[in-house]
Amino acid sequence: MDNSQLLFMDCKYLPWSNRCRLQFVSVDVEGKEETNGLYTVTIPDYNLLRSDWRVCSGLVCLIACDRIYLCNPAMRQVCELPKCSPSKVPLYAHFAFGYLHSKREYKVMHFFYRGPPSHLSDLQLAQLNCEVFSLNGVGGVSSGWKEIAEMPPCHPSLPWLLVNECMYWFAKLLPHAQPDRFVLFDFENEKYLTISRPSSFVTLSGLSMMDLKEMLCLPDIDRFYRTSILDLWILKDKISCTWEKECNINLVNFGSENITPSFNIWNEDIIFTHSGDITVVYEAFLVSIARGVNVIFDIRKMK
Repeated sequence: MDNSQLLFMDCKYLPWSNRCRLQFVSVDVEGKEETNGLYTVTIPDYNLLRSDWRVCSGLVCLIACDRIYLCNPAMRQVCELPKCSPSKVPLYAHFAFGYLHSKREYKVMHFFYRGPPSHLSDLQLAQLNCEVFSLNGVGGVSSGWKEIAEMPPCHPSLPWLLVNECMYWFAKLLPHAQPDRFVLFDFENEKYLTISRPSSFVTLSGLSMMDLKEMLCLPDIDRFYRTSILDLWILKDKISCTWEKECNINLVNFGSENITPSFNIWNEDIIFTHSGDITVVYEAFLVSIARGVNVIFDIRKMK
């Protein structure tokens, strides 16, 4: 799929067949007001209705309970990955998906617990393991699931994000606590690193991670609620846990009370949902998508 397009997916349950129908649609955001249907496929797995999905370098990863699917809408192909290791606590299994450009490989990560606790609050880090599934992006050859030797330092929590070939999660020391830090996994040396949050952030609850200029970026949602100004913080150095404010965006004139504070970055454009019926692209374009739409700002033009 071309980099100038956004991908949307609609999942519908077909009760007469106990299947789910996935429809992928690409939307042009260069002002051409063009919407194209890419691919429609039916999969015999009703859990896809509640699946988490992520797009990376042309592939869509769909995670439905303990089943994982990879889909290439442009090539009209879909496949199910081999079974991963079972977790003794299924609700506490976590996945992640990304593409490493240096190795030209897709990676699927799976955290799981080996030991059954007497209570969810008794989950121990010693019971937590991680395995990685690698898929060559050129020939499609897979190495299967490989268990990571190093033990994770924290309990991972959704969501995840791949930034500059390191996978990030919100994390917590206790499984029942709120996330208060980050944990990253470096694919190059297969090591973990724990990162503290910016000092100005009281909590990580309700936040989303973003990739800005190949650095981890955090939107200050608390300040946005109070002032209608969105501050973006980036992790300048993951070893020293150095955070810096990259820019701020005044959204008062866009009716900030109608903005859903769930922010994403795409090609250095920040995208969020507005309750109006148009999508606004900063500096130039208006593109109609649907009600409950996206607003896009070009961060490169805000220096």
